Amino acid sequence: MYALAQALRAFRRHPTSALATLTTATVSFSLLFLVGLLLWNLDRVVSSLESEIEIVAYLKDGADADAVLREVRAWPEVESVQLIGRDEALALLQLEYPYLAEAADLIDNPLPDTLKVRLVDPSLTRPVARKLGALPAIGAGNVDYGGEVTERLVRFLAGLRLGANVLILLLIVDTFFSVMGTIRLSIENRREELRVMLLVGATRGFVQRPFLLEGLLLTVTAALVALALGNLAYRFVAATLQNLLPFLPVLSPDDLLRASFGLLALAIFLGFFGAWLSVRAYLRDTETP
Repeated sequence: MYALAQALRAFRRHPTSALATLTTATVSFSLLFLVGLLLWNLDRVVSSLESEIEIVAYLKDGADADAVLREVRAWPEVESVQLIGRDEALALLQLEYPYLAEAADLIDNPLPDTLKVRLVDPSLTRPVARKLGALPAIGAGNVDYGGEVTERLVRFLAGLRLGANVLILLLIVDTFFSVMGTIRLSIENRREELRVMLLVGATRGFVQRPFLLEGLLLTVTAALVALALGNLAYRFVAATLQNLLPFLPVLSPDDLLRASFGLLALAIFLGFFGAWLSVRAYLRDTETP
């Protein structure tokens, strides 16, 4: 109770500093939460796009399809490969466009045997496409992977992810030093009182506890406010996007809960560690002769 009373008393002693730190931490945590959710959602989008990347290779007439299938299947980059024979390809096309069935008996099947290749790592799409094109049974002009747009989008999202991570780091550092500054001010206001307490035998833990609790109260309160605002904002934006783009993956309530616990844990760490460093520096200066 003593530690809690002293922590609340510190807020009353310097409300402007406490309010400034609380506001800074709330804004930082709100941005952290929303940027973190954005990054997580971008990863879901990228994974969804990458899972759709497929290389299609058209075999030349007379090529040994089974031999090519066995060779490509043995490549370490390949996760799976499917051979679609020319007759099967024509049947699938006729199912999609029934009117073609009327002309099927009038002309020869113009479709080639086709390989559909999925890779272990979608980033290997371009080199594997070139590798397929180098096979004599296929040729460079007979490979299509339709992934150029996806590749550009993946690169753009990778750059966006890097910028967001830098922003997250800056927000964490800003919040950390804000907490340290507030705790240092509390220590300065009680310097004489703390010196007397140490002289009469107060333990380091007893001296530290009020400041550690003050740091925790600041960051945890800011985190709770940020979580309330961030969850409302994300749910609104996600619902709007789902109405406009139903195929776009969004985070589930369980994902939001995990992200909320993660931010709360970060807030506890920043509040406790920032306050602990400030008090430790004061105690070290006090003990230095």
